[in-house]
Amino acid sequence: MRIPEIQERMRELASECGMPELRMLADAMSRRPVNRRSATVSRKCDEAVRSEIRLMAEKHPDLPLARIAVALNVNPGRVSEALRGYRR
Repeated sequence: MRIPEIQERMRELASECGMPELRMLADAMSRRPVNRRSATVSRKCDEAVRSEIRLMAEKHPDLPLARIAVALNVNPGRVSEALRGYRR
């Protein structure tokens, strides 16, 4: 189950059982709105970029992930995901 589904179920249970605190807790689980302060500067990570990341990591095994990210203009987290096989 995802959080919105859990929230909805908690609200249903709150109504069924007469527990206003449960409804309050479900409402408190909501995320705050995203306030993006700057534009995205790194490039999108598609299959071609993931291939570049893997190739660079293979050619330079001692190069830190952060340096690979800077060299390819991607987020360091995307380098890790590409090397581990996540986010296909």
